[in-house]
Amino acid sequence: MLNLNELALFAAVVKSGSLSGAARTLNLSKAAVSEQLRRLEERLGTRLLNRTTRKVSLTEAGEACFRHCDRMLESAAAATNAAQALHAEPRGALRVSAPQTFAPMHIAPALPSFLAQYPALTIDLSVTPRLVNLVEEKIDVAIRIGALNDSTLVARRLAFARLIIVAAPEYLRRRGMPQTGKALAQHDVMQFSSFDWGNHWLLDDPKGTRHRVPVTARMRCDSGESLVAAARAGAGLAAVPNWMVQPELTAGTLVQVLPGWGRKAVPIQAVHPSGGLAAAKVRAFVTHLAQWLATAEWNR
Repeated sequence: MLNLNELALFAAVVKSGSLSGAARTLNLSKAAVSEQLRRLEERLGTRLLNRTTRKVSLTEAGEACFRHCDRMLESAAAATNAAQALHAEPRGALRVSAPQTFAPMHIAPALPSFLAQYPALTIDLSVTPRLVNLVEEKIDVAIRIGALNDSTLVARRLAFARLIIVAAPEYLRRRGMPQTGKALAQHDVMQFSSFDWGNHWLLDDPKGTRHRVPVTARMRCDSGESLVAAARAGAGLAAVPNWMVQPELTAGTLVQVLPGWGRKAVPIQAVHPSGGLAAAKVRAFVTHLAQWLATAEWNR
């Protein structure tokens, strides 16, 4: 196999016009340049240069070889510039993975201003409930809620999510506002089927003490939007992430029950594969998203 460094050295000799000139350019000794050039000619089985004490001249084979070497070096420089441009300025396609519900509520609305800031960038947003393999699926950055299982990922915290209890004003007028954690047992509740809490809610009180509260689950569902819709319609109490119900809390269609009760905050993080510096498009996106979510009322 040819040594590309030897071809680059040969091109340097031709461009400088002498072995000593190439040696100065490459910060090598003249003897080292001469030896590498000799090895290259041996591999090719032909002489590339006619040498005199003062200068060198190309043989016919050397002229043919130099034309290709020159194009090789131009391509290498273009490849370097392309890689550096992608690292220095956000451009190209950015592949993002984000969870269902959170993506349309808090990722998609942040994209127009980001794209307007970087016109050379495009975004491919994948919305899925599963944890994607970033490397295998060629995802640049993913949004994860909760503790990370993959320690090889680079993570930046964007916000915190808390589980809170909410109900519609109409339901609370009918059934009354719970004043203690134990009082939840007297109410109809709805819960995520994925929590697998059975007939109990595992809740932390304002001091951080965990309680196993017995409840009557009138509805179980794997869709957060459906739980919120049912709660809004007065079906009962729901324990849902704060980021999922801020519009309803602001509008008054839902109110928080037992403020301070719920589950301790968990991080919402942007993650990307480790190994070297993150591309400029990833760094710019994560920074933009952190600034966007910092203004969210539920994240204050």
